[in-house]
Amino acid sequence: MDRQVKIAILRRYESYCYQICHYLIQQEPYASQAAKEALLSIAVDACFFTDSDETRKDKIRRTSIRMSLLWQGNGLKNKSLPLT
Repeated sequence: MDRQVKIAILRRYESYCYQICHYLIQQEPYASQAAKEALLSIAVDACFFTDSDETRKDKIRRTSIRMSLLWQGNGLKNKSLPLT
């Protein structure tokens, strides 16, 4: 499959992916990174591009949730509380 076709398919799900990440993380920088990682992860799945729309949405949802949880965990670790 042509690279441009794959990019076009991924772009159809970009907004959906970001919405999920932002809903879960509620911090734009982390949500953007989580969505980016989710889309990159999905881009290497050759089956994604031949799957049905329903299956693609399911893969996007599951991958977005997984990446959001990873980024949220990293964000919480990086926030240090002041010592009293």
